[in-house]
Parts: sequence; C-alpha cells; structure tokens
Amino acid sequence: MKKQLVVVGNGMAGARVVEEILARGGADLFEITMFGEEPYGNYSRLMLSHVLSGEESVADIFLNSLPWYQANNITLHAGVRVDRIDKFSRHVFAADGRVVQYDHLIIATGSRPYLPSMEGLYSPSGTLRRGIFTFRNMEDTRRIMKFAGLGQRSDEQSRAVVVGGGFSGLAAARGLRAAGMDVRVVHSGSHLMSAQLGPDDAAILRRSVEALGIRVHTGSRTTAIRGSDRITGVGLNDQPDLDCDMVVLAAGKRPKVDVAVVSGLAVERGIVVDDHMRVLDEEGIHAVGECAQHRGEVYGQVAPVWEQAAVLADQLTGVDRRSMYLGSSVLCPQPPVACVTGIPVNPVR
Repeated sequence: MKKQLVVVGNGMAGARVVEEILARGGADLFEITMFGEEPYGNYSRLMLSHVLSGEESVADIFLNSLPWYQANNITLHAGVRVDRIDKFSRHVFAADGRVVQYDHLIIATGSRPYLPSMEGLYSPSGTLRRGIFTFRNMEDTRRIMKFAGLGQRSDEQSRAVVVGGGFSGLAAARGLRAAGMDVRVVHSGSHLMSAQLGPDDAAILRRSVEALGIRVHTGSRTTAIRGSDRITGVGLNDQPDLDCDMVVLAAGKRPKVDVAVVSGLAVERGIVVDDHMRVLDEEGIHAVGECAQHRGEVYGQVAPVWEQAAVLADQLTGVDRRSMYLGSSVLCPQPPVACVTGIPVNPVR
C-alpha cells in the first residue's frame, strides 16, 4: 500500500521537493496531499518584480498550475492553512476543519516579512497604514499595483521608498522603476546586499542600480513614516526626510514557524533539522526551505532550497540513503549576477 505523504506549504520549496520525489518514482510510493495558504498553484516569487514592471503577467510566472497537481494525482488544498500537527497520532489539523493522517510529513511554510520598528507604521486598528506594503507574495504585488495605478498612470509619477537593499528590496525597486515610478532604496547596511556581497562587488551592483534611475541611501535607517491621512515621506536617522507616496518594506524575513511551535517541534530561529532534513527528535517529520534551520543556519536563497529538496527526496524515496545536506554557500558569484534582482550588472570594475 502507498504511504500518506502530507506537505504543509505549496510555495517554491514545497512544490520543488514534491517534484524531486516524483522524479524518483515517488508516485508509486506515496499518496501526496499538499496544503497551501495561497488560493492557487505554485509560482516563482523571484519573478514578482517582473509582474510589477509589466514585463510578465501573473499567468506567466506559475511554475505549477492547478492542472499539474491533477495530472500527478496530488490532492491540493489551496487557500487552506494548517493550524497544528499531532505528532503522536500523525494527523494535521487545518483551519477549515479538515483532518488528514500522514506517514511522512514535510513542513515547507517558508518565511514572513520582517517589519522593522518605526513610528507611524500602523493604523489605529493595528494594520499597516494605507500606502505601506510588504513585498513577499502575489497578493502583495497586486496591492502595490492597484495602489500605484501601475499600467494606468499617464503623466503623474508616484514616488516610492523601498526599505531594504537585499534581494527582495532591489527586485521591488527594479519593478517599480521599470513601471515608471520615482524610486529610492534605503538600506541600513554599509552596502547593498550586505549579507551576500563584499564592498567591492556591492559597489558594482550599486552603479548598475543607479544607472536605472534608482537612488540609493546606504548606512541609513528608516525611523518614521510621515503623513496623517496619506503617506508623505519617511524619516531617516542621519539625513533629511525623503518625500514619497508609498513605502515598500523589504527589510528581511523571518522563518514562518507558528505551526511547528504550536505542535511542540524543535524550533530555534527556524525548525531544527539534521543532515537528512528530519526535524530534531521526530520520526517521519521533515522541514525544508526558509522555515528550516540546519546546523544553526537559515537560508533565504533558492539554491539551498533546491539542494535540500534533492536530499530529502533521496531519503524519502530510498533512492540514496547516504544522501546528506551539509549546508550551502550564500555568497553571490563574482561579479554579482542579476538572477534574482533582475538588475543587469556591468562586470567591468
């Protein structure tokens, strides 16, 4: 009889590990059920900036559309959140009342945007004020496009400040600039992509960013959002306010581990896993992607996720029991490339 494989998370990590499992004959081994909080199939988050810019449509960036799940006999519960896991009876409990038994469970819940502390961020009701956005998923992208009127604007040019000069921040800035907006990037680090690049390569990247007409402020921290009825600007710790009509927060992300915490799994920064991507001290439970913590590291880039998915698929299908994940390098190739931000980089120093 086939075993029940349940995947909590239908983003790039969850879908990738299922693809790897299927490629190793997993369809003959498992009945696969997937849960995803977003109400559609799996898409490339890396391409959201291209949707912002108008270079791609939403339909263009799907990696696994709904028919793919049907064609591979995968039961997908799209738009359904998993609230908790009973690791003793081996069941997952979804927010819509659904209860599903598992033999093997993969947690691939990804990450959520980090919201830095600053004055004027929230409305009285506790939500982000109108004109302030995160840039993490398709719904974020649609909200930004609707607010800015992208694709509909004529002579008027909106002004945006992007808080964060990492992968996501630069991708958002590129998309907004390509759509015709005036864009500034504020980054608290000493140079762009400070987690992945050294100062010299970051300087090359900065020149390429500024060549697109995006103004960059490094070593500056955003301390406040200005305006009462609408956003009028941002306050910085070391220089005058910057005028803007909207703010995009891309100042980092944090592993999304709520379901693991509630369920009594080992969690530090992320869900703690071993070299086989198995959750610490748990039989039959694995974690992969941005929610997983391996040897003290949490990875936010695509390459480590792909490597983790391959190891986990080797283990679950039995194709290679010796397969181990030993960690990944997060440094960008030299010189920095445009594979994530979409910003063409001039390699000439």
